[in-house]
Amino acid sequence: MRNRLNILFFCALSIVATGFVSCSEDDLGPSIFDTKEYPLDRGNYSFPLDTFLKANFLEPYNVKFIYRMEDIGSDMSKNLTPARYEKSVQLAVLSKYLWYDVYAKYGTDRFLKENSPRIIHVIGSKNLNPSQGTEILGVAEGGLKISLYNVNNLNPADIDNMNEYFFKTMHHEFGHILDQTHLRPSSFNMISRSLYDASTWTNLPDSMAAGRGFVSPYAASAAGEDWVEVLSNYITRDSLDWEATLRAAAFEWEEVDMTRSDYNKRAVGANLDTVGYYRQHDNGEEKVYRKVCARNADDFVALDADGKVQWLDNDGVQGDKVILQKLELVSGWLKEHWNITLDDLRYEVQHRQFATNPDGSFKRAKNGRLLNRLTEPADEDPSVTLMEYLVRWVTDFEKLRK
Repeated sequence: MRNRLNILFFCALSIVATGFVSCSEDDLGPSIFDTKEYPLDRGNYSFPLDTFLKANFLEPYNVKFIYRMEDIGSDMSKNLTPARYEKSVQLAVLSKYLWYDVYAKYGTDRFLKENSPRIIHVIGSKNLNPSQGTEILGVAEGGLKISLYNVNNLNPADIDNMNEYFFKTMHHEFGHILDQTHLRPSSFNMISRSLYDASTWTNLPDSMAAGRGFVSPYAASAAGEDWVEVLSNYITRDSLDWEATLRAAAFEWEEVDMTRSDYNKRAVGANLDTVGYYRQHDNGEEKVYRKVCARNADDFVALDADGKVQWLDNDGVQGDKVILQKLELVSGWLKEHWNITLDDLRYEVQHRQFATNPDGSFKRAKNGRLLNRLTEPADEDPSVTLMEYLVRWVTDFEKLRK
């Protein structure tokens, strides 16, 4: 069975906090980059972005944001392409707005200097593994470098896709760096220790993963990935998605071989098999994923004397409680080591991503989802969208060009 699922891959090299360095001339040490001043070329078309990156990443945090793809820093086994300039501009301002500015607001002055990756390398194309049917969204290398892919398909109008490819990936990979600095509690590794499987998670649907106590299928691959998936998903998933995950996690799920035709007949006939869903996989296999309940000899739902479904729990895992237990450990770890409140981070990211009413509640789009704030009028200038306003952070440097 081959599913096209997303991988957030972590290269686990042993880099401790003291290995990080800062651009400032204090006890954090010297810069790892060439500190000689090279004036930017005002005649170059990329001068606005280069100036923005220097002012907002290199100078305050000693972070080199590389958007001109470097072969030596890329996966040479893949056919990768560079990021387009306009997409690099969008990702750069979004990285500041939804990642660096958020942590800067709730962390100390030294937090990002000490813990930020030294290099952010953005690549235009996807990073696919055709033999596995998987896709690498991002890579954190030894706590020093983060690579982000698929930048040329970045679409500010599609907040769900942007969360999956970029925002969640940023917080996921940054979580790995923080986990190297102060290792997660050992008790976390024991919660789902018998359920981790690095080889089969690619075949695990979201619902079955949730029922086993994982916020995503990839979280079921290893304890370290589980840890940062809890962190990144809680920060970036809106309240509708998060609550839906917890609702699914309250049940045990099973996989059944069944065609769409058979599933539809059963659902209509019993009106109770709608507690599952049908899915056809990339290789043509047809499966139904349904909540585990008592069934009769004909495999139809068996009701109790009061006419209610009899839900079963054969694996003994209460997925919703497990997820909340893991969330509590992540939250406590952030508070203990950096005095950062996880709910504050989530609140800030959510209110930067989604539009709100005057009373602070989130606005809804016509499809019932939360309304994307990036495509709404900017508070600072209602004549443009928030995304267009953010891009001005870069284009305003045009006036300095020759």
